[in-house]
Amino acid sequence: MYGSVFVLISLCSLALIFGQQTGTPQAPLTPSESYLHNGLSQNIGNFSLELLNFTSRLISPQQNMVLSPITVWTILAVTAEGADLTTRNEIRYAARIPRNKTRTHREFQEIFRYLVVNTTTVELAKMNALFADVKSDLEKDFLDLVLRVYDTRIISVDFEAADQTAERINTFISQVTHGKIPVLVEKSNFQNSKAILTSAVYFKGQWTSPFNKSLTERMPFFDSDGKQIGEVNMMYNRYTYPFANIRSMQARILELPYGKENRLSMLVMLPYTNVSLEAMFLNFRKVHLDTVFNELKLSQENYSDDEVECYLPRFKIESNLLLNSVLKEMGVNYLFDEQKAQLPFMARTPMYVSSIIHKAHIEVTEEGTVATAVTAAEFANRIGSVVFAANRPFAYLIIEKITNSIVFGGFYQQPSLY
Repeated sequence: MYGSVFVLISLCSLALIFGQQTGTPQAPLTPSESYLHNGLSQNIGNFSLELLNFTSRLISPQQNMVLSPITVWTILAVTAEGADLTTRNEIRYAARIPRNKTRTHREFQEIFRYLVVNTTTVELAKMNALFADVKSDLEKDFLDLVLRVYDTRIISVDFEAADQTAERINTFISQVTHGKIPVLVEKSNFQNSKAILTSAVYFKGQWTSPFNKSLTERMPFFDSDGKQIGEVNMMYNRYTYPFANIRSMQARILELPYGKENRLSMLVMLPYTNVSLEAMFLNFRKVHLDTVFNELKLSQENYSDDEVECYLPRFKIESNLLLNSVLKEMGVNYLFDEQKAQLPFMARTPMYVSSIIHKAHIEVTEEGTVATAVTAAEFANRIGSVVFAANRPFAYLIIEKITNSIVFGGFYQQPSLY
């Protein structure tokens, strides 16, 4: 009888530093970038862009969004370990998980060890946990594998005591996200459930060059057609930011680095006037991240003394997304079907996934932030300072640069005075 439910939840918190953070300095990491930017890392990157693109289609055009593609990929990868036949094939195809398990496991562990940073200016931490009902019949081999390969903690809880269990899980998650996501589950999540799988990431970063608060002022914000739709508190900074005008994407891109180690950066992608975010993202799927960073690097080398005048809204976004429809659009269907789901390596009794919930939080302020295509970068008119004004809908990505992992991504299209 089909009655056991498996709930998947990914969550993330991206905060900002107010002043100087204390921490233990870390030595710079110098792995082989050619290895870490290809294989599984490139597959995850492609999945990340597709996830952002499909999610943008299904949310309201006026809705701001933040999500963490890497956490969604992780819970799909863990679920695929327990899946078989069509269910497994659908997950593998959507998440671009290679068939060679040994290599996938090795590359996953190599990538994810770089998603832990703790320095005086940047903190990046991750946590995977499987909350299993004390009476669940999950397969021991599955539990051992997800702990060994995916560093997923196994925590036994009593799903019948729904109130106490919800409080325990919420307290645990609140601690991981430093209080930014205080409520993750409700007691209704435990009805007929056997397990809840969570994947979380927390980021706290100080800009390499902070914005000056005294220069922040109210300014108009426009839609993609140039019509004013509101106002924002616009931050301003003048700095030698890497900047590129990539025609194949129909976008101007600015890189805002975090900290002193050059490990993480925010890419702000501003579509050309009269070009929608969706159109820009469709173009982005044809451009490798390495290409973008190479163009940014080239611009900095050729115009190292030129400053960019950056105007960026101060903003806060909280997203609570049910990703079932998004993943179904990406080809994952059997997993959510009580009659068709095939998860025999996960549990001894039939299970299916009722929902994949994603909660995310981001704040951006003056101090910081808690296929083949021909690509051309245009620098011919770059004389003196360049003005980069994010005063119309834009996309942003926060990248871990050693592995090219998209830790966070989203859209800002509805102005607010934060």
